[in-house]
Amino acid sequence: MIKQLGTDQKPTWCPGCANFVTLASVKKVLSELHAEGSIDIKKTVIVADIGCGAKIYDYLNINAFYSLHGRVIPTAMGIKAGNPELTVIGFGGDGGTYDEGMGHLIHASAVNPDITMIVGNNRVFALTKGQPTSSETKNPLSIASVAGASFIARGSVYDADHLAELMKSAVTHKGFSLLEVMEPCLIFKNDAVEMNARTKRTEGVSAIDRLHVTGDEIPIGVFKKEERGCWEDGFRLMG
Repeated sequence: MIKQLGTDQKPTWCPGCANFVTLASVKKVLSELHAEGSIDIKKTVIVADIGCGAKIYDYLNINAFYSLHGRVIPTAMGIKAGNPELTVIGFGGDGGTYDEGMGHLIHASAVNPDITMIVGNNRVFALTKGQPTSSETKNPLSIASVAGASFIARGSVYDADHLAELMKSAVTHKGFSLLEVMEPCLIFKNDAVEMNARTKRTEGVSAIDRLHVTGDEIPIGVFKKEERGCWEDGFRLMG
């Protein structure tokens, strides 16, 4: 199944780019979930925006939709509303999700659609040559938690097995799942060694309040998991 999820497109990411780890993790997780019967690959859709990480669209042989920068979440919600039986997974960068798309993140956290949002955080607009994003100065995970997101986690490309576990938990969670993936840009903000050294597996809601760019520790793990009604349940009732 992992081979079937690949495409014939030649990756254009930089050599050693962290996105290769994210791609491999996604293939592994989707293959395993399909084999377990937790999802149906043919009823799974990914949504990507504009940016380096969004090119994952080109390398996955799966139903997919290219969205606008910062507009992955409303597009994913529209797909879920059109067919609530689909598994919908969004991919965006920290610039698109936390800057242009912050309003959508807050709204989705509040209404709890059953979709997964995977955010690759390198703290720069890498496609436009490295301008800093606002994730340097604010804590998007804490904002999403206060808004009501029912699943919040952070993983690292330097702990791939753990990242795959977090992806599985996020995709299978019933409700809005936000998974942030720490993936330093080796070209425009290469602090990979420092970031990896500071990363520590930490569970629990208290870890949300630790902004990853401050202090000695970058917590990774599941920070919040709650069960509550989903946004699209109302569409099922109307049907």
